[in-house]
Amino acid sequence: MNNVSPTEKKRGRRSIVAAGTNSRNMLSLSMLLQRFAYNVVIANTASQALERIASARPSLLITDLILPDMSGMDLFHKLRQGRTTSSLPVIFMIHPGDAAAERRCMDYGASGCISKPAQAEELYRTVQEVMEPKPRSCIRIDMRLPVSINDRSPGCPENECAIDLSEHGIYVQTQKLYPRNIRVTIQIHMKDRTISAEGSVLHSRTGGAGSSLKPGMGLKFTSIAPGDREFIRTFIHDEVTKDLDAALSRISPVAR
Repeated sequence: MNNVSPTEKKRGRRSIVAAGTNSRNMLSLSMLLQRFAYNVVIANTASQALERIASARPSLLITDLILPDMSGMDLFHKLRQGRTTSSLPVIFMIHPGDAAAERRCMDYGASGCISKPAQAEELYRTVQEVMEPKPRSCIRIDMRLPVSINDRSPGCPENECAIDLSEHGIYVQTQKLYPRNIRVTIQIHMKDRTISAEGSVLHSRTGGAGSSLKPGMGLKFTSIAPGDREFIRTFIHDEVTKDLDAALSRISPVAR
């Protein structure tokens, strides 16, 4: 993934503190959040989490329910008593399928719960719902891929366009803009497959003098084969989780 979009750059300036003791879980969580373009600060204890929160001024805390020096619930209560932390959103990490723990956390006032180890799609969706003014339900990543619109190249350098890709559509950086709501055909060349879809233009951006935003268009898929949508979903998942298993395998058994 490359060519980070302005939206991703803005998101990356905001920090998330993550607290937990399981090295594998924390590494997986940290890597995924960074690939979603958030800054991540790790804490191994509740005391460290409070220190990190005081210095980093994060937009979100993700914490395990069990920490060495106090429970995640006690940490949550302590934050609610603080003048500057009383409204900090908190997401708890729980064991998969533990409906009782999830119910307790939500009744206590949590902003959300995720299973551990973190799963990419659930983590993305939950963090989006808590942090973003317009939350997305599906992962969106930035890529460089060959794209054509109405069977024409958008005029991208070296025939590869900088795009934000999701299973629902793309944002493509281009000077060749179409009017809003116009219907278009879209082709995206991914690996050894060409994805074809019908779409409509949601919005166009012209950039302009002095603007850091590059011109481009947001395109929504209005008709796409189920197999092609699933291929995009799998492609995005593989990109987000790439090298994750290799990184986890380097953690010593003692640290797990």
